[in-house]
Amino acid sequence: MPTYRFQEVPLYAKKSVTCAGGCGKTLRRQKKFAQTLNPFNKGADGRPKTTRQIHAELSEKAKQWQVAPETCDSCFHA
Repeated sequence: MPTYRFQEVPLYAKKSVTCAGGCGKTLRRQKKFAQTLNPFNKGADGRPKTTRQIHAELSEKAKQWQVAPETCDSCFHA
């Protein structure tokens, strides 16, 4: 059975926020959001998504992630 490799469309996002646990530390986080260009990754219209459509979706997810609060490890385990 052959192995198929599809092109990945990555988007890297960074954020710098204050700890939501109350200690006041500045936290820096980085996250990779990705989808692949493939015939199974379809949009609402049933057609395969384009690179622009994927990038728009990933940008929206990144914006939601950037405003989400973060807690540092010491506050999380306390």
